[in-house]
Parts: sequence; structure tokens; C-alpha cells
Amino acid sequence: MKKIFAIDDEPPVLRCLETVLKSRGYTLQVTSDPAEGLRILKEAPDIALLLLDVKMPGINGFDLYRDLSRHRQIPVLFVTAYPRAFNAQSNDVASMWQDQFGEGLTDIIYKPFDLETLVEKVEGLIGTAQDIGDS
Repeated sequence: MKKIFAIDDEPPVLRCLETVLKSRGYTLQVTSDPAEGLRILKEAPDIALLLLDVKMPGINGFDLYRDLSRHRQIPVLFVTAYPRAFNAQSNDVASMWQDQFGEGLTDIIYKPFDLETLVEKVEGLIGTAQDIGDS
């Protein structure tokens, strides 16, 4: 099974992610603390995908992603209620837009999101929970 890690400061969003993704066979670990999340990500090489809120207290998702990228590469699905946060002219997004988004390593989903769209985006980034060949 593939392991997904979610960082979001809204517990109801984390519960929703857990319910939906576990029902599809993924293993899910969550935290509402971005600093704890970054520490876990640096120490857990088995995480296949990061679901990352953009606007959180203390650190935004873009900054956390940049910090994490210095230690490891991991597919990321940004979760946000702020569509303007993803503007191709934004300093935070410009380089990601050309690199990770273009290569299919990163995607975006906007709150409130449709649960089927969430699953489609997750599968688009890392495949189903148990792709053929997984052990």
C-alpha cells in the first residue's frame, strides 16, 4: 500500500482526507502542525505523496515545500481555498509551474473539493493504492 501524508491546519479537512483515501486503500498519516510535518517528512522515506495546505499559521505550504525540496523530492498535491495563491506570475509558483507542475510531480485541488476529483488527482500523481507490481 502507498503511504500519503497530509498537513493541514483544519482538522475537518484532515478527517475527510483520511476517510476518503483510506477507503481507497491508501495508508494515511496526518498532522495539523507544519513544523512536525516537515520533521516527519525528512525522516520517513516511505511516504509516496504529500497533501499540503497552502495557508497555515507560522509557515505557508510553499515555504514548507521549498524547505522539504532541499532534502528530498516527493509528489505534492497542494490543497487550498485560495485560487489566487496559484497564479503563474506569482513568485511562489512561477518556478514550480514550469518544473514540478509540468512534469506531473505537483498538482492543486481547491477547497471545497469533490471527493472523486481528490481521488483522481492522487491517482494521477502516484497511481492507485496498490498498483500492479506493488508488494
